[in-house]
Amino acid sequence: MTKHHLSLVIALVVGVAVLAGGWFLGVQPQLAGAASNRVQQATIDATNDKNRAELTRLAAAFSGLDATRAELERLRASVPSTVDSESFVREIDADAAAAGVQVTNVTIGDATPYAPASAESASAEPASAVTATPGATADGAEETPSAQAATDPSITDANFSLVPVTVAVQGSYDQALAFTKAMQSGSRLFLVSGIAAASEEEGDSPPMQSQSWSLSGSVYVFTGTSSSASTNG
Repeated sequence: MTKHHLSLVIALVVGVAVLAGGWFLGVQPQLAGAASNRVQQATIDATNDKNRAELTRLAAAFSGLDATRAELERLRASVPSTVDSESFVREIDADAAAAGVQVTNVTIGDATPYAPASAESASAEPASAVTATPGATADGAEETPSAQAATDPSITDANFSLVPVTVAVQGSYDQALAFTKAMQSGSRLFLVSGIAAASEEEGDSPPMQSQSWSLSGSVYVFTGTSSSASTNG
C-alpha cells in the first residue's frame, strides 16, 4: 500500500468516525427527544381530553344546581331534623279542609330510634288497636301492607327516628279516601300503616249515620349527625 492509499484509508476512517459521532452525539439524541416529546404530547392530550370532559360535566351539574337545591329542600321538608309537630298539624288541617273531612283528634307520640325494616314491621301498631269515638260501633278495619324500605348503612338509630301518629276524622268514604291520599303525598313524609273505620247514628227523625276514620302511621326525623333526633316540636 502506497502512502497515498494509506492517507485515503485514514481519511475514510476519520470520516466514518465523524459521521458516527455526529449520529450518536447529535442526531440520535434529537430523535430520542422527539420520540419522548410525542409520548408526552399524547399524555398531555389525554389529560386535556379528560379535563374537558370533567369541565363539561361540572358545567352541566352547575346548570342544574338550582333544581338540585330545590330537591334537597323538598327532601329536608319531607324528613326534617326535628319533629316539627306544629307544621305537621297545619298540613293535616289543610288536607282535611281540602278533602272535606273534620279532624276530631291528632295524637303525635314520642320518637323512637330507627330499627331494621323487619323489626319495624313487627312492632308497627295495627289499625284495629285504634279506639273509635265513644258511642260508635265498629264496622270493620283495614290495614295497609307495611312498606319495606331498602337499608342504608348511613341511616342508624342514632340519626333516624320514627314518630307514631294517629289522626281521627269524620266524613264520607270518598272524603276519607281523598284525605288519606293527600296525607300520603304531602310535603311531610307520612307512612300510613293502618286505617280503622267506625259509624254511629245521629239524630232522631230519621237517624243519620256518620262515619269516623282513624289513620295510624309514622312520620320521620333525620338529624344527619350522630346525635339523637330531637323530639321538640
